[in-house]
Amino acid sequence: MIARTAFRVFSSVFLAAALVAGTGMTAQAMPIFAKAYGVQCSTCHTMVPALNAYGRYVQRTGYASLNRDVLKTVSPIWIGEQVNGDSTGGVSDITPTHTSSFGNLALHSAGYFAPDWTFHVQQWLLQNDSGGGSLDTAWVTYNNLFHKDGHLFIGKIEAPGPSPFSQWSDISSFATPAITVGEHAYQIDGNRWGTKIAYVHGALDAEAAWLLSGNGFVSSQDFDTVPGTDKTFQWKVASAHPDQPLEVGAFGSMGSYIISSGEADRYSSFAGYLQRDPQSSGIPGVLGIYQIGNDSKPGFDGDGNMLPSARSSALTAEVYEPLFDHNAILAFRDEYTNDGLGNRMHFQNIDLGFNVPRMPYLHAYLEAGLGANSTTQSGGPTWRWLLWWTTPIAQ
Repeated sequence: MIARTAFRVFSSVFLAAALVAGTGMTAQAMPIFAKAYGVQCSTCHTMVPALNAYGRYVQRTGYASLNRDVLKTVSPIWIGEQVNGDSTGGVSDITPTHTSSFGNLALHSAGYFAPDWTFHVQQWLLQNDSGGGSLDTAWVTYNNLFHKDGHLFIGKIEAPGPSPFSQWSDISSFATPAITVGEHAYQIDGNRWGTKIAYVHGALDAEAAWLLSGNGFVSSQDFDTVPGTDKTFQWKVASAHPDQPLEVGAFGSMGSYIISSGEADRYSSFAGYLQRDPQSSGIPGVLGIYQIGNDSKPGFDGDGNMLPSARSSALTAEVYEPLFDHNAILAFRDEYTNDGLGNRMHFQNIDLGFNVPRMPYLHAYLEAGLGANSTTQSGGPTWRWLLWWTTPIAQ
């Protein structure tokens, strides 16, 4: 009881500070779905954009769990605008320089285009204050396989893995699925071109995908053996019932990454994870991930020497609590990575996200980074903030 009271007091102070500072995450919320069904965002979200158990079910079925006739009542198009700041942007050798970005405008569209076909597209129109932004997401899904329990995704898709990798309310992405081993930067959490089959029946979620790059568009380089090319088979198996808060599963990858010499680093990873949504009884939500990886030929060090094979490991642990009737969320994350080559990193951050009062499509996020950072040596916390607005553009 004392710990929970302290948690709420701290969260109230943190929220007040954020409001005074003029605050603010990047991900995809679906305002058109809430508008079509006439429900609150909390139907699918713990706090936008973090998904609850039902929202994760909608996500892994490629939206086919939603009624096509209901979705037809609204336009499938919406826009999103982000304004953000980062105290680590433009870091010099001595002192970090604060940066901000106001031009981050994206066009989204999602829903059905035929009875058994769904889609999602997100194109950045402006990104980091520049025009011609990248294509973030572009997939179509055929949903009439295995008595409608099978969903075949094609395009630039979300890789198989825990939902928080793509839909979460923290500003910083996760370190565990993006660990770098030598020249190889893992992309376990990235949107990548390829195809994925998802079998969703009851509590069973089984997914397998063949993935290429996360570039704006597929090119011949994705199929060549040039440095930087990455071809990956990824999978996930989980017990994830749509109306129960606990999800437990495993995910992994096998692939080849071409290092600077033109040789292939054949790698694999395996991870177990657990996610439990916050409970109305006062128990906060938890997310835990432990991952191990193997790289046969990680590449070269700074002196041009070939690195030995490496066995990496990484750990993510996060506790998060909705506040003020799910209008805010406070989270603490602790992550540790070991690339197996003598490089160990420890990351910690506190995140606060909240709905801006009287503005249903406006959300604000603030993050304090407390852990070690290889580029910032000031010893103090790093700060990030983000203001995110999404809205349907027509009835």
